[in-house]
Amino acid sequence: MKKGFLILLCVFGTLFASAQTYSFQVWTGIEASVDLSKRLSLDVGVESRFQQHSALLKQASAEVEARYSVTKPLFVGASYEFADKYRVQGYFPVHTFAALVGYKKKFGDFRVAIQTKMNVSKNTYIKNEKSLLPSFVDKNKLKVAYVANKRVRPSLFVETYHPLGAGTNYSIATVKYGANCSFGFRKQIGLDLGYMLRHEIQDDELISIVTLSIEKSF
Repeated sequence: MKKGFLILLCVFGTLFASAQTYSFQVWTGIEASVDLSKRLSLDVGVESRFQQHSALLKQASAEVEARYSVTKPLFVGASYEFADKYRVQGYFPVHTFAALVGYKKKFGDFRVAIQTKMNVSKNTYIKNEKSLLPSFVDKNKLKVAYVANKRVRPSLFVETYHPLGAGTNYSIATVKYGANCSFGFRKQIGLDLGYMLRHEIQDDELISIVTLSIEKSF
């Protein structure tokens, strides 16, 4: 009964929330995770982002991330992402390198995770002189998950983007609010269904996003 309620809550919450915003996107992905040792893990993922009405592929990307557990709650990592982003003139690659540090701890039936991720990106789309230089963005994320049920794990998160550079004053450019439900199946296969509201503060734009990903652990 509780499992069915959680499923309905995720589905109907997603449909309702997506109707309240200016634009709508669908993000789909496949993720794989492998433990190389007790402390070191490797994650690989691919993702596609589509615009709702035109079914336009706005971005296709692939990312590799390595994490190392310094202690049980504290971890560090590094990642590389290759993304093809759509512009009016066509698709242009973006290369992103990142370093991250995070902390996660369980409190009763809940797990709290905090992460900061420093991103350095080089865009091949040249719009002006600034486009010739790499861009720096610090991403901070807070996530709370209910982990008492191994089969169904709902979670909430908030993430902020802070561009770094002259005149930015570490201001917030983007805020993402999200709710997810992860469903566990046999053979370490999972399905993650979520809804995310993305607020582009400078453009005063709200984007409603439905996310769907398949996860596999080895």
